[in-house]
Amino acid sequence: MRRLFIAFLLILLSTGCSSVQLAYNSADFFIECYADEYLGLDGTQRRDWSPQLKAALERHRAEELPYLAAFFEQAARDARAGFTRSNVDCLMDQFETLYQRHFRLAAASAAPLLANLSPAQIDALAKNFAEEHEEDEAEANAEDAARRARKRAERYVDNLRWWFGDLSSEQRALVRDITRRVPDTAPAWYDYRHAQREALIALLRADASATAIEQFLIQWLVDFQGLPPSLANAQPALREVFADLLLRLQPTLSNDQRERFIGRLEGLQRDFMRLQRNPTVEQMRCATG
Repeated sequence: MRRLFIAFLLILLSTGCSSVQLAYNSADFFIECYADEYLGLDGTQRRDWSPQLKAALERHRAEELPYLAAFFEQAARDARAGFTRSNVDCLMDQFETLYQRHFRLAAASAAPLLANLSPAQIDALAKNFAEEHEEDEAEANAEDAARRARKRAERYVDNLRWWFGDLSSEQRALVRDITRRVPDTAPAWYDYRHAQREALIALLRADASATAIEQFLIQWLVDFQGLPPSLANAQPALREVFADLLLRLQPTLSNDQRERFIGRLEGLQRDFMRLQRNPTVEQMRCATG
C-alpha cells in the first residue's frame, strides 16, 4: 500500500543523515504502528504480518540498499563535477527505476495484510478513504490554481532548504518562477486516487487473494494503469521542471550551499552502505540518452 511505503520513506528522509541508520533499523516497529493505527489490526493479524514485514525489510536491505547507495554515490559525483542535462536525465531515469522497485516490494508486503482484513476492517478502511477524499475535495474547491502554485513553491523551497541550507531571495524567486510551470494536477490526482481506492475496496470485499491484490497494487502504483491523460501528460512536464530547476539553481549556489548539498548526498551514500550486511553498490543504467 502506498501509505505504508511513504511512511517508511518519511521515517528515513525526515531525519538527518546521521539518523538514517537508527531510523532504518527501527522501520519495522514504526511501520507496524502505522499499519495498526490505520487498519486497526488485531493481535493475530499483527503476529501473522510481523514476520512477513521483517522479511520484506531484510529483502530491501539486501536487494535495494545497493541501488540506493549507487544512486547517491552517482548524484554526489555529478554534483561535484557539475550537473549537465545528460546526467540529470540519467539520475531521473534511475530514480524512476528505484521508485518502481520499491513499490513492487511494498505491494508484495502489503497484499497479505490487506487480504486478511475482516469485513469490519474493510468498512473502516473504506470510511477513512471516503473521509480523506472529502477533505481533498474541500481543499481543491477552496483553493484556486494560483494559490496551489504558491503553496507548491513554498514546499519546494522548504525541501531545498534541507539540501542546500537557506536560499537567497534570488534563489527563492527562481524556484517560484520555475515551479509555476508545474501542471496543476491536484484535482485530477484526487479523483484518480479515489477511483483506485474504491476499486481496491471492491477487491477486498470480493475476498480477493493476496496475489490478486498485489497485482492490482502494482498496476495502480507502478504501472499507473487507468491514469487519465491529464496526469499522464503531466509526468514529462514534471521531469522537465525538475531538471530545469536543478540546472538553473546550480550556478547560483554559494560554496557553502554546494558543499552542504554534496555532503548530504555523500552522507546518504555512506549510510546506505553501512546498513548493508555485505556492503556493495549496484549501478543502474539510464533509459535515456
